[in-house]
Amino acid sequence: MPEQDQDEQQRRQQSDRGQMILLVLIFYLTFFSESDAPALISTPYLSASEILGRQRAAHAVLNSTNWGDFSPHELKEGAPPWELPKYLNLTGFRESDGFAWDDLGYFKDRCRQWSKHAYPPQEGDDEWAHGSTKKTWQNATGTVQGKWIRRQGSAPKYKDSFNLTAIAPGINWMEGDVDWGWNVTGSHGTVVLRFEEDDTDHSLYRETPKDGKEQHTAGFSREISAVATFQDEETSAASFVMQLYGVHWPLQGSIILTTTSEKFAGIFGLPHLTPHAKFFETSQRLLNRTVDKTLHERERSRLPDTSNPWNPVIEGDFGGQLPRCEYIMYLQLHALDHHYTDAKGFMDSSHSLIDDLERELRYPTGARNTKIPALQMSLVAWSPDCSYYLESKGPPLFPPADGQHLVGVKEEVLLSRVNYSLLVLTFVYAVQVMLLKGQIKESPTPSTLNRLSFWSMSMMLLADGLVFSASSTWSVSASDGFHSALLLTFVSFMSSAIGSGLLASIRGSEPERRARDTPSTTNTNTSNTTAATPTPPPDPTVSQNSDTLPPPVTAGPPRVPSSPIIIPSDQDIDAEIAGNVAAGAGAVPGLGTTTNATTTNTANNRPRTAQFAPIIFYFFLIILALMVLTILSLSWPPRARAIYINIVSFLYFSLWLPQIWRNARRNSRRSFSWNFLIGQSLCRLAPFAYFYLYNNNFLFVPSDWITFSCLVGWVWTQLLLLIMQNFWEPRLGIPFPQGWMPEVWDYHRILRQDDIESGVVIGLELDSSSSASSSTVEGADHKGLRERAKELKQRGMTLRNVDCAICREEMLVPVVMTGKPDPSWSMADMLERKSYMITPCRHMFHTKCLEQWFRKRLVCPICREDLQPL
Repeated sequence: MPEQDQDEQQRRQQSDRGQMILLVLIFYLTFFSESDAPALISTPYLSASEILGRQRAAHAVLNSTNWGDFSPHELKEGAPPWELPKYLNLTGFRESDGFAWDDLGYFKDRCRQWSKHAYPPQEGDDEWAHGSTKKTWQNATGTVQGKWIRRQGSAPKYKDSFNLTAIAPGINWMEGDVDWGWNVTGSHGTVVLRFEEDDTDHSLYRETPKDGKEQHTAGFSREISAVATFQDEETSAASFVMQLYGVHWPLQGSIILTTTSEKFAGIFGLPHLTPHAKFFETSQRLLNRTVDKTLHERERSRLPDTSNPWNPVIEGDFGGQLPRCEYIMYLQLHALDHHYTDAKGFMDSSHSLIDDLERELRYPTGARNTKIPALQMSLVAWSPDCSYYLESKGPPLFPPADGQHLVGVKEEVLLSRVNYSLLVLTFVYAVQVMLLKGQIKESPTPSTLNRLSFWSMSMMLLADGLVFSASSTWSVSASDGFHSALLLTFVSFMSSAIGSGLLASIRGSEPERRARDTPSTTNTNTSNTTAATPTPPPDPTVSQNSDTLPPPVTAGPPRVPSSPIIIPSDQDIDAEIAGNVAAGAGAVPGLGTTTNATTTNTANNRPRTAQFAPIIFYFFLIILALMVLTILSLSWPPRARAIYINIVSFLYFSLWLPQIWRNARRNSRRSFSWNFLIGQSLCRLAPFAYFYLYNNNFLFVPSDWITFSCLVGWVWTQLLLLIMQNFWEPRLGIPFPQGWMPEVWDYHRILRQDDIESGVVIGLELDSSSSASSSTVEGADHKGLRERAKELKQRGMTLRNVDCAICREEMLVPVVMTGKPDPSWSMADMLERKSYMITPCRHMFHTKCLEQWFRKRLVCPICREDLQPL
């Protein structure tokens, strides 16, 4: 009883310890994140009224200025007053702020050059006039990615060049030797931009043409936002993510975005950053209305709001205000492919066909079956405070092989890819569910379950749980693709549930685990049972009038009738004994038990699910840790992220190594069925093949066929080892050190003539002239058999025949003659050797027959002696 209470207390302590670990992990992720964003719960340095007052003052400057009021340039000696530099009374736009505004002219020139190359204007005086023909996407909502190069500005800036307290008073900036965030120091890298554009009436401005003139391409503007992810591939710096807001001119295909923070009022001065007066006019009128609406909503709010509506930071953190580099981005959408815009394309028939194509993408009716063109654009990004440029790689400065600027797809196309991929993954998991059900049918008894590796199944269950967690999170938060994600969630849950049941059965069938969990209980019950064994009753008196004869004098006292001993169908007596002990009964049914034994073992009479619950809890912790690490790895340097992903993939695809080790330890040839091994390998390689081999995957992961080839080779190497264990030897002929492997019986041992003479094998009788067997073989009308016997004789072996007691068919086995050394076994010899099995009780059977017998019973079919499992 004390030992059982101690075991129960240890299990409770383990469960409490796991729960404490989970709470500590959640607390750490919530309150001690190392992100560089503003605090989620922090005391504002300025009141809500002060922040709103500053924003209203900035909006007044936006509303009252004209084109040319912001003209920063180097002061020339003797210049007239009208050529003096001009600045705005906005944070970051003042001369005293120290930004590198001398490069603003160069930035606008680069914008003009990118636009002319990507979208050549019509002939005329206005270089920005492109006519009314729509040649590019009118809604830029989508995702693009590409490579960039860094160019240094004319006046390098450092963190000591700025007085942050004077630029943004009232903000408690982080002091000390702290590097600025979002600072790019490498010469090249990658960028991913995700655009979101609202085409409703309240977020657009359309200029009314005058005197019947054609509308200018810059006369129609719309609000747009983008999430930019920059990765520096030259240095070991982590990637960073920012949110930018700006204006899109659909007819022109031009986009300008900017960050807005406490030290840079980017959205309020954005019209002055545009490259043309017409862009300034339309963007100013659009922002005057939209910014005023945002500020008006904040003024009417009953709760004080100190947040920034145009906050460039996405993730939250606890900490002071970290200064970051500000960014201004100009993007020029490229015209669609000439197949869509030339005289032979559909653009020749109507100017509204691009609108029809976008409408079809958003509300598909199946009207068009045209290949959707890519979303392509050029980028020039400028940091006015850190003083450098980031430009996309592509023509005309770089050959097309080095890059095509930023290329991607529309949001509708991306969502279609995601849905299609989720459906394919759902089908893959449906196949995995069928394979799991088939394996459960293949392993219905403890003896067959005992062959399976607990750790191999655990690795598969961890992967299924990770997919279930990700898909369930996606199905809850995603509006588009909800049905596909929900279907994947259901199928992955079924795979996890069925896999958990199989894993629990494997754990319960392991004899070493049963021996470790039940020794003390078994001893206690044995002593109780022995002490409680009733004494035999006295001899009954024999009636003189009985018709039966009295027993002989030598006969002992009559034996007390005992209950029959029921042996389980699979002959796993150890499992039956453990079950009886756990239930409070005797070790063997019918041998008697006591009330004390039943009371003592009540604590151990727990459901298997309760015993398996701590393992599921630890699995949950591992899945949570993997999800957190994977999310954090998105911001790591490319090399570190690639190393992490490759290591996790390699460990995941080592799932058959534990099974190989278990086969060698138990000297077992068969474990999982071949359908399960090959099917699960293919199903689990399929998602990785999508990301490693397909360039247009929805995560925009670059292809890496070399790494994927290594993973495939590693998986098939493990399968080859399992095949060798099945057809050759479970321990592969490796001389393991003493104590590494337990002693097991070799069912496929080499037969020698000395063994037959000593009677090691029953049924193989040796003739004195040794001619009976040879005559039997030579008299057989089978040319191949005679040649086989002749070949074996030359190698010092002969063929013997014996009857299989299961199928009642004869089998011929090779026997090494007396005095002959062990021959070198060929592959044909190995297969022939694996065709028979010899039990420890010296009986011989066909391998296939005895394996089928072992699926039901672990006893010899002839003498009923207990046999070791395969």
